[in-house]
Amino acid sequence: MKRCNESFTIWRDGAPVAFTAGQLVDDKHPILKTHKHLFGELEASSGHAQPSTLRPVEQATADPGQPRSLTPPASTGGEDKAPADYDPGEYNAPEVVEYLKTATEEERDRVLAAEAAGRKRKSILGDTKES
Repeated sequence: MKRCNESFTIWRDGAPVAFTAGQLVDDKHPILKTHKHLFGELEASSGHAQPSTLRPVEQATADPGQPRSLTPPASTGGEDKAPADYDPGEYNAPEVVEYLKTATEEERDRVLAAEAAGRKRKSILGDTKES
């Protein structure tokens, strides 16, 4: 188990994923591949549970046992702006395909043009032209 040293949030598949200071994650958690520097080893001290009895922080849910769906904050200006900072070259092909499923037509065209000008992956360009 690793303990989060400071709170932070990342965006994954278009939704925020938050980690709070003190939160425990399993040694095999995927966040450790990219943000290992924000986690530390557990320290056994008197009055605290030993690592074998500690459990990860429970994630908030909509209903008991159901995952919570997060909504990004509402825009404060210029409605209907496309997230022009989404670069398909920074994501693997399945992530880009998932992003395109929920993108507006304009955003979809922009991302496909960026992919065609960049990595030219058939799994993205081919799958998206068929639908």
